[in-house]
Amino acid sequence: MEHIRFASLGSGSGGNGTVVQGGGTTVLVDCGFSVKQTTVRLKALGISVERIDALLVTHEHGDHVGGVIPLAHRFDIPVYASHGTLRVLAERDLDQHLARAFVPAEFMTVGDLTVLPVPVPHDAREPTQYVITHGELAIGILTDLGHITPFVLESYRKCNALLVESNHDVEMLRNGAYPARLKRRIAGKLGHLSNAQAVGFLEEVIHDALTHVVIGHISEQNNAKELLQRTFRELEKRVPNFAYATQTHGIGWTQPTILA
Repeated sequence: MEHIRFASLGSGSGGNGTVVQGGGTTVLVDCGFSVKQTTVRLKALGISVERIDALLVTHEHGDHVGGVIPLAHRFDIPVYASHGTLRVLAERDLDQHLARAFVPAEFMTVGDLTVLPVPVPHDAREPTQYVITHGELAIGILTDLGHITPFVLESYRKCNALLVESNHDVEMLRNGAYPARLKRRIAGKLGHLSNAQAVGFLEEVIHDALTHVVIGHISEQNNAKELLQRTFRELEKRVPNFAYATQTHGIGWTQPTILA
C-alpha cells in the first residue's frame, strides 16, 4: 500500500515549513527558519536534515524562504520554484546549479512524488502552492492567497489531506492595530484568506475521502482559537481528523489513508 504523510515545522508569519514524505522521497515545502531552527524542528519529527531530497518553494516572502538558500547551500539540496520565484532567489545569490524551474499548472516528478504547482493570487513574483501525490493519495498545501480561483478549486478537489490557510478574522483585522495599508494588503485579493474564505473553500472541496484537514498560517494578532473553533465547528464534524497548526510547534505527522 502506498503511504504519504506530512508535518508542519511551524505555520504563521514568523516562519513556515512543511515536510512531505512519500515512497522513498522527503521534500520540504518552504523554509522560513534558520538552519539551526530547521534542524531542531526536523529532529523533533524524527527526520535528519540530510534526508531532505528537495526544497519546494511557494514564493519569495521571508517567512517562507528565509532559510531556503543557506539550507540548500549547506546540504546541496535542489530548489524547485517558478521562474519568477527563482529570479528573486538568484538575486539573493542562490547557487544556480541548485535551481530547478518549473511551469505552474504542469505536473512534475520529484523522486517518488508527483507534484502539481498550483498558481495562486498573492502579492509575490509568480507564487504557487502544491498538491503532492504518491500512488492514489494526495496532500494539498494551500496558504498565502487572497482569494480562491476556479483553478485552485479544481486542483484541490481530490485531496485526501489538506493544510489550508485561515489567516485572519475580518473584524479583528479591521479593528486591530495594524497600519491601514497593511490591513488593505492582508484583506485584499492578493493577500491572505480570512476564516470565512477558508470555510467557503473547504465546503467546496470536501468529499468522503478527505480524511485530514489542518488549518494553518493563523495570524497571532488577527485571529483567536475560539473564533477558529466556532468558525469550523460544522466542518470538524464532517472531517474525521481536523487540527490546527501553530507557529511555535507546527503539527506532527499526519497520514491520510484510503477508506475501505
